[in-house]
Amino acid sequence: MFYLILSLAQLALTPLIVHGIARFHRVSQLFAFLLVAAITYNIFAHIILEHLDTFGVGSLIAAGCGLILFSYGDHFFFVESQTKTTWLYLVLLQVFLFLHAMTDGAALINASDAGLSNHLHPEKLSQSVLLHRLMFEAFIWKYFYERFGSRAARLVLLNIALGTILGFVLSHRIFSQMPAYFDLFEAFMGGALFHLVYDYVKENVFRIRHQH
Repeated sequence: MFYLILSLAQLALTPLIVHGIARFHRVSQLFAFLLVAAITYNIFAHIILEHLDTFGVGSLIAAGCGLILFSYGDHFFFVESQTKTTWLYLVLLQVFLFLHAMTDGAALINASDAGLSNHLHPEKLSQSVLLHRLMFEAFIWKYFYERFGSRAARLVLLNIALGTILGFVLSHRIFSQMPAYFDLFEAFMGGALFHLVYDYVKENVFRIRHQH
């Protein structure tokens, strides 16, 4: 419950976070680098490598599915379709964000309440999700605020909050009954989180090349 509350508080503070990024741009760049470094360490040291050693190729398959699914979703909605404003596009985008938030909420599970304390580092997964959401939610607010205004941006954050809560509730019910599947879910989320690292590196390499 602690990570869920922290996530919702973080979500509510998103407009202030975006304002701080705009005002303290250089500091925010350093902060973003530290966030990505922490997420990368957690993914490889505590999610992917340890699961690979324990559960084998199934962990790699799950991580690959998470990476492909979320990378394609982000690319489709925020790169290929960024100029579209049709109702169908906006509805599908909200569905994607709701499902995205559900997976995040599921990863914020309370390990002891769900009987997962014997699994590999569930706390590290929750921490990585929170770090990831700091950057993702700031991007989402800026994206909708600039195109549709503050009211639309707030409604999108509400959509994300509802998805997060639903994912959190369902994860306790599912994984308390089927705890063995949490390891595959954790590997899946490791891959899903890695798409943020990939996008960050790609964006900065492109920016450096553009400057030169």
